[in-house]
Amino acid sequence: MSTVGDVLQPSAGDQYRAIFDDLVGQVLPNGYASGPEVWRVVHGRSLDHRRRDLLWRIAHDAIVTNLKRLRWCLGDGICPRTGCTRWESVPHVFWQCGFVAPLWEWFQALADRLTFCNTWAVSQDYALYGLSPPPCNTSVHGILTFVSASIKLSLWKDRCNIVFRGEGKFADAVLALVRTEIKLRVEADFVLLPGSTFGRCWGPLVSVRAGRVIVNL
Repeated sequence: MSTVGDVLQPSAGDQYRAIFDDLVGQVLPNGYASGPEVWRVVHGRSLDHRRRDLLWRIAHDAIVTNLKRLRWCLGDGICPRTGCTRWESVPHVFWQCGFVAPLWEWFQALADRLTFCNTWAVSQDYALYGLSPPPCNTSVHGILTFVSASIKLSLWKDRCNIVFRGEGKFADAVLALVRTEIKLRVEADFVLLPGSTFGRCWGPLVSVRAGRVIVNL
């Protein structure tokens, strides 16, 4: 028979939820991102539906990370990558995990080359939401938006392969996949788009020799 004390006592689930909410408050103070700048990036013309969908889910904190699964009493909330013992939040997956650093270092070098700007540095806000981009023209902005979205898409695919198949790549292999996807997209657009449109979209990243497009990554 339940007593008044039993009724007033918080359940284990409530206590678990309170602990989780406190952790989320430390890891994700804003929960999700919003505003016209974010949505301009999400709906960028250079993005296909897969990349746009991923950016939308990142902006809405709709990625099912291990930290989110912890709220459902599933798992321990820890990053699944070997050697990492930190909470797997959305910022962790795409920016904070040590695994991702080489990919964003490569992106930084590419941005420096395309923008001719050595004072801008990629930040968490840019990596997650495209906020505070480097000073550049529309073509370069579209290229960098596509490349950064490709990095995030490849990271998420690799993370899911670890969780569901027990198969993960090294960072250099993920970067090679990013470069390949970019080249395939550019080569397809070279065939499909009128020359002037292709030049506006990809001109700063490519050169054309003997009727063939060379992607300068």
